[in-house]
Amino acid sequence: MLIVKPGSNALSELEQVEEPLPAIGAEEIEPRFRAVVGRGGERRGIRLERIYWDGLGRMSAAGKMSTADLVHYTASQMPESGNLASLLRVLSFKWALRRLDTVEDATSMANVNAIIQASPSPTILLTQEKKIQLFNDPFLSMLRQRLLMGDAAQLTKTLRFSIDTQIDEAIATLCRNRGKTLNTGFTIAAGQASMKGQINLALAPTHEKPMLIGYISRY
Repeated sequence: MLIVKPGSNALSELEQVEEPLPAIGAEEIEPRFRAVVGRGGERRGIRLERIYWDGLGRMSAAGKMSTADLVHYTASQMPESGNLASLLRVLSFKWALRRLDTVEDATSMANVNAIIQASPSPTILLTQEKKIQLFNDPFLSMLRQRLLMGDAAQLTKTLRFSIDTQIDEAIATLCRNRGKTLNTGFTIAAGQASMKGQINLALAPTHEKPMLIGYISRY
């Protein structure tokens, strides 16, 4: 059963979720030597941990250049007393943080809320803890019309919302099938009144924790 969280039609703060730190293997901290040949045949021997070589590879692909060209460019920016390996580490990490900032901005709760509010159909945001985190005005209008309920405060106290698929199972299925949606039935009850229908579930584009956007397709 899913429970409406009070005030969920407005942007609200999510519960803090601990994120486990990644494990580090012994091979990941061992520097790897590569001989990089730049333009004009200039050869440089560089030792970097694998994660930094991976980062430089992604930077090179994004910039449509070779890793050698990227190293050559970085060396040209290096002061006389600088260390090229250290500069490459800083450059790789700075680029990754900038990418992360862009992704987190795009997948913020504010943007998820904007997607839900922009939907012309009744739409909700479901958390893994079985709560309706957000909903839009069409969803509220649907409840008022079908369940003859008045204000939002009354809804948050008495509304019971359930879907025919376990929410953990729905999240797992959609994680395995990226870019797909899952259609399932739902039931809403408030007091003695109830209604049934169909809802299309999709993974919410947020990095904070697994959540589902539900678009009610039939009621």
